[in-house]
Amino acid sequence: MADDDDFFPDDGAPADAPGAGVAAEPWPVLVVDDEPGIHQVTRLALDGVTFKDRPIALISAYSASEALAVLRTREDIALILLDVVMESDHAGLELVRRIRQDLGNHRVRIILRTGQPGIAPERQVIENYDINDYKAKTELTRDKLYTALIGTLRSYADILTIEQSRRVIEANRQGLLKIIDAASTVFRQQSVPRFAEGVLVQLNALLFPDDEAVFARSGGLAALSDAAPLTVVAATGRYAGRTDRDLRDLVDPPVAATIDRAVAERRSIRATDHFVGYVGGPRGEANLLVIDGPVALSKADADLLELFCRNVGIGYENLLLRGEVEQTQRDIIYRLGEVVETRSKETGNHVRRLAEYSHILGRALGLDEVEAEILRTASPMHDIGKVGIPDSILNKPGPLTDAERAVMKTHAAIGWQMLRDARPRILQAGAVIAHEHHEKWDGTGYPRGLAGEEIHLYGRITALADVFDALASARVYKKAWEMPRVLELIRSERGRHFDPAVVDAFFGALDEIEAIRGRYSDTVDAAA
Repeated sequence: MADDDDFFPDDGAPADAPGAGVAAEPWPVLVVDDEPGIHQVTRLALDGVTFKDRPIALISAYSASEALAVLRTREDIALILLDVVMESDHAGLELVRRIRQDLGNHRVRIILRTGQPGIAPERQVIENYDINDYKAKTELTRDKLYTALIGTLRSYADILTIEQSRRVIEANRQGLLKIIDAASTVFRQQSVPRFAEGVLVQLNALLFPDDEAVFARSGGLAALSDAAPLTVVAATGRYAGRTDRDLRDLVDPPVAATIDRAVAERRSIRATDHFVGYVGGPRGEANLLVIDGPVALSKADADLLELFCRNVGIGYENLLLRGEVEQTQRDIIYRLGEVVETRSKETGNHVRRLAEYSHILGRALGLDEVEAEILRTASPMHDIGKVGIPDSILNKPGPLTDAERAVMKTHAAIGWQMLRDARPRILQAGAVIAHEHHEKWDGTGYPRGLAGEEIHLYGRITALADVFDALASARVYKKAWEMPRVLELIRSERGRHFDPAVVDAFFGALDEIEAIRGRYSDTVDAAA
């Protein structure tokens, strides 16, 4: 694991300064005039002028149409020094209208300069056109041009600050929404990535708004090997929406080389135009934050980014541990279901097929993934109450007597009694399924004679799945029914034994159900 002080190493640049050798970006100023001499004079007058330690970069256009072409391709022009009379007497004014209305550019500052004030009177122009100053060329001395330029650039810089503040506020709002949504679903599989994305959006807006960022991690004990994939968890800018991809496939080769170096050396590395932050995890995994752009962060900012990497990594570790616990729980339930089915001379694959059928039907009926997964895990416990049925009845080769049938029916209540006091949701669902999967839609089932929607949806789904699999599968004491015969029985029991909506969902998902039958097929020898 990297030391705290190594999260933002110097690597030749101060920790609180931009990348070494990066020149200050100039203020782009567009000079639009059809007289070449005006361009020359303007360049001489503004030679060496700076504002906020940034130089002025003059761009020349000799007509309104040429200026419009420049503005169509560049949105970073800060100021336009614009002549009025060029191709026509009002070419400059028409250009102002097109800039504001057609291009929708309300950020750029415009100073009109005219040698013929009578053609475009100042009061009329100021009132009718969105410009920021109006000057006669004869009054623009070097000092007055300098004053007008600096004052206008200052207002442009203020506009940029306001826009940046709005972006930060909006980014924070979106980030907080994602965090709140993730917090409300903290145990769902996608909650950690969504949480990471929400926080990363906020960090991006607050600490490095002009750059793009990616958070990725490797998993398992092989995380530090050169071949270990680095899965993108959250991203901003051009990387957004590309989660679950290998980080090295997304970034440019120089950034990929820095990533490999950071993983190999287990430390953060800052290059001139990008940064790779490294935080190791307890099981050898690597948590990486890549900032694609020059980084200028204080020590406090660096600590905040490291905390982000560590906490998201911890969230993933907790998610993995929870997944292992759930898988263990699921395996135990399957094994328990298989023990019950084996005791009653069924096949272990019956409970696996039943679980998958139930999940498919649950999703088709509108259950969300969490509820459908609970149903898939709990449905193998539908016959758990058979552990309380004597072998002489459970495995009797011939027909049951009325008394024996009454004993057999008690397995539904026995299963309910076994599981009803359990606290986990899966076992509570198992209790409901065990109790109600022999109820019938028309009220003729057992043990309580429930009808219609009095029967829990879990019970209605499992009832159809259980009957379908029992009829369609071979047993040591019977052959499997032909599929047309099975499907005809299910159709005939719509609204009687089975919930009509469950029957409709079954036929709508029949291709998926057939695929499950093929995947978990039985290998028993059917009775002749």
